[in-house]
Amino acid sequence: MIKFYRSLISILQQVELKNSVIALLLLAGLVSSTIANAQNKQVTGTVTDAISGESVPGANILIKGTTSGVVSDFDGNYTISVSNTDVLVVSFIGYKTIEIPVGTRSIINVALEENIATLSEIIVIGYGAVEEKDVTGVLTKIGEEDFNKGIITSPERLLTGKVAGVSVVSNGGEPGGGSAIRIRGGTSLGASSDPLIVIDGVAMDNGGVAGGRNPLNFVNPSDIASITVLKDASAGAIYGSRAANGVIIITTKSGQPGKIKVNYDAFVSMSTFLNDPDFLTPDEFRAAINAKAPDKYATLGNESTVWLDEVLQNALGMKQMISISGGNEQHKLYGSANYLDNRGVINTDRNQNVNVSLRYNGSLLNDNLTLTSNLKYGTFNERFAPNVIGAALMFDPTRPVYNQDGSYFEWTSNSLAVGNPVATINETQNYGQSFRFLGNFEAEYKLPIEGLSIKGHVALDKRSGISENLVSANTKGTVNNGGYYGLYADERESKTLETYMMYKKEIDNHKFDFLGGYSYQESIGKYDGISANELDAGFERGLIDPTTDNLTSSTSELANYGTLQFDKLYEEIPNRLISFFGRVNYSYNDKYLFTFNVRQDGSSRFSAANRWGLFPSAAFGWRVMDEPFAAALSTVFSDLKFRASYGVTGNQDFADFQYLALYEYGSPEASYQFGNQYYLTLRPNSFNPDVKWESTASLNIGIDYGILDGRINGSFEVYNKYTSDLLFSIALPAGSLPFDRAITNIGEMRNRGIELIANTVVTDKTDFKLDLSFNISYNQNEIMKLDNSNLPEFPGYETGGISGDVGQTIQILKVGGARSAFRTYKQKYDENGVPIRGTNFEMYEDINEDGMINQLDRVIDRSADPSIIAGLTANASFKKFDASVTFRGNFGNYVYNNVSSSNGQFQQLGLPVTNNIHASAFETNFNVKQLYSDYYLENGSFVKLDNITVGYNGTFDKYRFRVYTTAQNVLTLTGYSGVDPEIFGGIDNNIYPRALTTILGVNINF
Repeated sequence: MIKFYRSLISILQQVELKNSVIALLLLAGLVSSTIANAQNKQVTGTVTDAISGESVPGANILIKGTTSGVVSDFDGNYTISVSNTDVLVVSFIGYKTIEIPVGTRSIINVALEENIATLSEIIVIGYGAVEEKDVTGVLTKIGEEDFNKGIITSPERLLTGKVAGVSVVSNGGEPGGGSAIRIRGGTSLGASSDPLIVIDGVAMDNGGVAGGRNPLNFVNPSDIASITVLKDASAGAIYGSRAANGVIIITTKSGQPGKIKVNYDAFVSMSTFLNDPDFLTPDEFRAAINAKAPDKYATLGNESTVWLDEVLQNALGMKQMISISGGNEQHKLYGSANYLDNRGVINTDRNQNVNVSLRYNGSLLNDNLTLTSNLKYGTFNERFAPNVIGAALMFDPTRPVYNQDGSYFEWTSNSLAVGNPVATINETQNYGQSFRFLGNFEAEYKLPIEGLSIKGHVALDKRSGISENLVSANTKGTVNNGGYYGLYADERESKTLETYMMYKKEIDNHKFDFLGGYSYQESIGKYDGISANELDAGFERGLIDPTTDNLTSSTSELANYGTLQFDKLYEEIPNRLISFFGRVNYSYNDKYLFTFNVRQDGSSRFSAANRWGLFPSAAFGWRVMDEPFAAALSTVFSDLKFRASYGVTGNQDFADFQYLALYEYGSPEASYQFGNQYYLTLRPNSFNPDVKWESTASLNIGIDYGILDGRINGSFEVYNKYTSDLLFSIALPAGSLPFDRAITNIGEMRNRGIELIANTVVTDKTDFKLDLSFNISYNQNEIMKLDNSNLPEFPGYETGGISGDVGQTIQILKVGGARSAFRTYKQKYDENGVPIRGTNFEMYEDINEDGMINQLDRVIDRSADPSIIAGLTANASFKKFDASVTFRGNFGNYVYNNVSSSNGQFQQLGLPVTNNIHASAFETNFNVKQLYSDYYLENGSFVKLDNITVGYNGTFDKYRFRVYTTAQNVLTLTGYSGVDPEIFGGIDNNIYPRALTTILGVNINF
């Protein structure tokens, strides 16, 4: 039959028919009559994605050897007329083509698998998108299938361990808490080292508000389709002054054409703290008192209280989320609503989030006008628990929680003694309420000139918060002074207007892509607060309305219950950033790729003389495998691309108006008393009229590779980032300014390193699939210049405050050291490896050999920042089961064990009140604190089994469902003696404990 068609077409092509219409009618009649005789049945089916199960609209279903076929509809359904001997050929861009004999079947469902070798993803970049094969900068995109699983309250935690060179460290185990994000190391000292975060095209202001935990919590992680990390200056320079620390671009989900699809996701969770801080048990404590402070033994209590158990809980949590998607080719909608109730392992700690989002994508005027609208809203109710972990560890374990009369046991005779941690939690009512709204609208119009379009974008980011804290008179800190009440409210608003033109043109083997635009962003905020102490028992939460527009109007009412400490209203001057930007992408023969970016920013944070900064970049890409000489490499490589880039980005993320002489409120402790009322003082601020941009120059050389038909692919990078005009608060000559310190451009710092990414498809059989994703990076940070002086005798700037004594620090900023370098004495040890006790000269090494031990003998040689970070993720599926496991590790980072150093000595047993001690005291035999001994500086390298998820996928009627279980923070392998070595900044002191969390959830699609 196929031969007949081909012969007929060949004959007609050779015959010169004068009437082409007659010829076409003749051909159509012959073909249709033949098909009617040969294809005598209909086959129906659905084309889906083999991994996600989602329908594939627009797939081609052809009869092999013919041009006859159909295309699947919006729901992936198709119907085709065939005979039993036919073979269906099913194909779609980015998927493997599959051939299926028809036989006697009338229903043939097809599951297509991705074609790893030919799939080229579209990656969102600044003000546009490119195909992955055309990328010249350093960027990494991860999609929904790659995200971390579990209780994820904010977008950045989806990235943990997933991207080479990106460190995401949560602030302990606080529910809904923030994270410290570093891309290729920190680049600043006095300004922020946080990356710029862009959500659906809007550059976000990540400042927090009163009563909130993490300003990014307003984005529901389940709404995120992909996250792209821009690492080098070429990729980030289009964002200019805000891209020195990298850029994270978050793209949320859009509606898909077809019938309405509903997704429901829910889980319940339990978090449990399982680690055991190394403090003495009640029996060990009694024995220690008897041995080291026998005069205190008779004063001990009769209880055996495990204080940590009294303040911790098994924390329950839950999530309910629903999303709806649908539309047609012209109008698509996506909407979602999410509720998360997340409790912390410290009693009373609770985080409740409600997130709502709505996205519209429209296409009008014959697809010449496209419209996009995004609305996101998040509201949060918080109950903050005071972090009493340190107090629970130290408090005398022989004392009861309550006295016989029902009151709390407290050390009332000693004002410096530790307070009862149960009392602190129960008698503290610290609540927060906050919300954030982000709305943005985008329109793009294709002009009559081919390839030319214009886009406009407006956005409003509005957030506000209220913090209310009442501490009753029943706690250690207030029992003699009455209660305390503080109420704070602030609101912030940011407006964005951007417009830019794009022009694309192809001339023979030359491709051009031009972009030029203008951006205006303005932020303004207002802060209000009142506070009072010496409150009597009659004051309760609710007597003051926290939602009033002006809290100071409640001053007189609050004063009726106690002594007003302060009240103030503070309104910020608007902060503005005005920018002009442009980009040119050029490629020759799809083989040589060039990118040029430039942005000029003007910021109100600087004086007129230093207001404008220019940030250019250039990048080159060479697709080696397209060269004729590369044919010999094709047996090994399926892809090979060389990249190089250089550019300059800036940083202006520090306090506003540091160049102006202004007056600001003093602290409440410096209030001035008139009668029974205290008033805040006004004082001149510290300023520097010459402060200017901090800038980072970045050089990157990279290789993208694919091996074995793309089954192994990844990249290798080498980079060098050099930051100049470092912003930092430095000491100034006495009398030159109202303060002795001011923000000044004073130094230079370097980050350099290498990165490797390797993604491997181990097996992709029909019933069993396994892929591995591995990343590892090395970064070295070094301060090159500080305080405009490279003199070796310059002592540097102390930083890294520690507990154990007033005003002590353990880190230093000094030329030649890292930005988080520790400075300690080198401890001497005896032949048994036990630290030597005695005078400082007997205990510590005399580094400069001057016969005495002082500050000059403290050594700077280890850093809190890891030199190597790595991540490994394995994804597997077997028939209807799936599983994923994520490991990650930090290597070369050191942790100062301040829990041990401030509590690991026997003197603490014999103080006026008895306190528990750290068990390390029995290893060191220290009688007094040795805060600067490097004995407490430990290697904090670790490997964590961060996440395990197992799921089952099934169908019921028209419903697709997945039941899953997840475990987070499962296992930590480390030599560190403390509870957890993962501490941003490297100082372990009263950190909120991370817990083992188990989750049971269900996902339903229909």
